[in-house]
Amino acid sequence: MDLISLFNLNTFIELLLGISLSAAAGFRVFVPLLALSVASVFGHFDLPTDFDWLETPQAVIVFAVACSLEIIGYYIPWLDHLLDIVATPAAFIAGTIVTASVAPEMNPLVWSLD
Repeated sequence: MDLISLFNLNTFIELLLGISLSAAAGFRVFVPLLALSVASVFGHFDLPTDFDWLETPQAVIVFAVACSLEIIGYYIPWLDHLLDIVATPAAFIAGTIVTASVAPEMNPLVWSLD
């Protein structure tokens, strides 16, 4: 694989999309995952087969509870600090999952750098 085929216009757009989604996941870790899961459950977005677990009602419930806990925890200082400790590595994982699910044809080397 040469460098020209690795970085074409589609890859550049997908990379920008991945960075944007990763940034959104970094602000609030579970909100982008909840939005993606709800959109896929209601049929507005078709995910690749590797991410069918996001299309389940159970995933929507888990992400909704996690979002609620994250929002409530924001108002309790010690819980907010605890959630920030857990959310820092989780933001990288969530951003990678969201990026990989919306741009499955992208080279994994590129979307794992987000």
